[in-house]
Amino acid sequence: AIPPLLEMLSGNIESKDLSLSALVKLAGSHANKGIIAASGGVPLIIDLMFSPQSRTLIIIKCSEIIEKLSSDGDGIDFFVDGEGKQLELDSIIANLLALQQTSNSGHNIRKPALSALLGICKFETGLVKKAILAANGVSLILPLLDDSDSEIRETSIILLFLFSQHEPEGVVEYLFRPRRLEALIGFLENEENANVQIAAAGLLANLPKSERELTMKLIELGGLDAIISILKTGKMEAKENALTALFRFTDPTNIESQRDLVKRGIYPLLVDFLNTGSVTAKARAAAFIGDLSMSTPKLTVVPKPTGCWLFRSSRVPLCSAHGSVCSVNTTFCLLEAKALPGLIKLLHGEVHATACEAIQTLSTLVLEDFPQRGARVLHEYNAIRSIMDILNWGTDSLKAEALGLLEKVFVSKEMVEYYGTTARSRLIGLTGMNIYGDGHLRRKAAKVLSLLERYSKSSSSAISGVPE
Repeated sequence: AIPPLLEMLSGNIESKDLSLSALVKLAGSHANKGIIAASGGVPLIIDLMFSPQSRTLIIIKCSEIIEKLSSDGDGIDFFVDGEGKQLELDSIIANLLALQQTSNSGHNIRKPALSALLGICKFETGLVKKAILAANGVSLILPLLDDSDSEIRETSIILLFLFSQHEPEGVVEYLFRPRRLEALIGFLENEENANVQIAAAGLLANLPKSERELTMKLIELGGLDAIISILKTGKMEAKENALTALFRFTDPTNIESQRDLVKRGIYPLLVDFLNTGSVTAKARAAAFIGDLSMSTPKLTVVPKPTGCWLFRSSRVPLCSAHGSVCSVNTTFCLLEAKALPGLIKLLHGEVHATACEAIQTLSTLVLEDFPQRGARVLHEYNAIRSIMDILNWGTDSLKAEALGLLEKVFVSKEMVEYYGTTARSRLIGLTGMNIYGDGHLRRKAAKVLSLLERYSKSSSSAISGVPE
C-alpha cells in the first residue's frame, strides 16, 4: 500500500493530504518505516516539508512522519534515498532548526520537528557537533526554554544537553538572564520526567566550572539541593550527571564549599555509590571522595605530646592514617566515613575506570610527611596486594597509577620487608621483559624497584599479617 501512497505525493493538494494522512499512521511501525525508505519516500516527504509553497496542513503531516522515522532509537537509519544512500543530514538539521524560528510555525509543526531533531541528534555526536556549529543551534534552541508548551520546553532542555557537550559557552550567558536559572532548577526538580532531569543535570555538568558566579547563584536559588535530591532519588543516569555537576560545587581549593556539601550529608551518599552505583557513578564518587580527602591534611590538628594530651588521647582515639582526631564533618576523613572498604573493592573488579579513581583516592592517605601511617592502613585493609595485582592486568596508564602509589608506600621500610619479594618479581617483569613497551612505565617500575633495593633483603618483617 505504501508505494501508491508515495506516488500520490506528486498530485494535487487533496491527493497529498490523503496520502500523508495515511503515511502518518503507517510510519508508526518499524517495518513500514523500512518500506517508506526503500521506496524512496523520505526525500519526497522532506522536500514537501521544507518547500516554501507547501501549505501548513501539509507541513504538519510531514513533520509528524519525520518525527516517527527518527523515533524509537532509529535515529538516522531511515534517512536514506531509494538506493539506501544517506541523505544530506546537515541541511535537514538546519531546516528543522529554522522551523523553530519561523513566525507562522505553530506548536503542531514545531513540536514534531523538534522531536525529530532530537531523534536524529541523540545518536550522532559527530553530526551534532558539525550541525550545531554550522546552524548556530544553541542560540536557536535556548529561547524555546521559555515556550508556552511544556513538551517543547522539555525536548529543548534535552537537546541543549546534547548541544552543550560541544558548545557550552552560549548557554552560560543565556542562564544569567532573568528567571533562566530558576527554569533550569525547575527542570532539575522535575521528578515526573526522568529524561528531563537527566538532561538538566547533564547540561549543568557540561557548563564550565570556572564560572564561579553561576555556581554561587545556583546555590542561592536551590540548585545544589536539587542536585543532592537527584543523588538520593533520581534514576541512575540522572545520578551520574548529578555527580559530575556536583564537582562545580566542590573546588578542592575552596574548603568552605566542601564543608557546606559535607554538612548537607553528601559523604554517606558517595560511599553508597561506591557499593551500589553504576561503573560511571562508582568512578565519579571515588574521584569526589579523593577531592575531599585531599583537604583532610589541611584540616587535621596533630596533638602535642603533653601530659594533658596523652591523658585525652587515651579517651579520644587518633586516626590511624592522619594521626589526629578525625571526623567526617571536621576533617572529611575517608576512614571515618567508612569509604575505605568500598574503594578497595573497586581494585578487584578489573574495571579500569573505577580502579584508576580508587588508586588516586587511596593515594591521598599516604602523606609525604608520614607515609608509614597511610601505608600501614592500606596494609591492614589488604589493599597493597590488590594494587600490586593491577601490575598484572591493568592498562599501561592504570599500571602507572599503581606504581605511583607503590612508590609512596615503599618509602616505608616495613612495607618493603613485608611485600618486597612479591613486588620485586612483578617489577622485574615490567622493567626487563617489556623491552618494546612504554618507556615511561619502565622508568616508574625501575624507580619503585630501586626503593626495594635500598633495604636489606634479609630484614625480618616488623609488622604482623598474612605471610608472603
